[in-house]
Amino acid sequence: MRRARPEAKPYGSPYEEAVGFLATRPRSVAEIRRHLHGKRYDDTAIDGAIDRLRAQRYVDDLDFAKYWVEQRSRFRPKGDRALVSELTSKGVARETINAALGELPPESEADRARRAIARQVARWRSLGAGERNRKIHAYLAARGFDYGVIEEVVAEPELEADEGQRR
Repeated sequence: MRRARPEAKPYGSPYEEAVGFLATRPRSVAEIRRHLHGKRYDDTAIDGAIDRLRAQRYVDDLDFAKYWVEQRSRFRPKGDRALVSELTSKGVARETINAALGELPPESEADRARRAIARQVARWRSLGAGERNRKIHAYLAARGFDYGVIEEVVAEPELEADEGQRR
């Protein structure tokens, strides 16, 4: 496999490359910038491409953060801490992340936690209450849920009712 020399110039425009990169899913400005740097475009060309994308409303970090939070909430529920970490790694500013998380309903983190453990709880029903609670706690903590939310989910009557039925 041949590798491009560092001084090799890329083909095409950075704008076209960025649009192609955006074709699969929305991206943050930092992700686009990293991608274009990897394709060896210079900083002025990258800035021009990003300005053009912003002008056409193809890229906006707040919209991206809202999209990311909604997708995570719907398909792979994670806690606010995990969402902040993921979005930070994608180059989204903390104020933007807070704005995106602020638009969630206040009880949504507990709802996301319940959805995150829905499949797992069926496997853990045969365990004693203490062991099941430890498993739930570890599972949710690993997915970035706050300890207050975890305690709220663990203390739910449905989980304790299951324990009462087993006796």
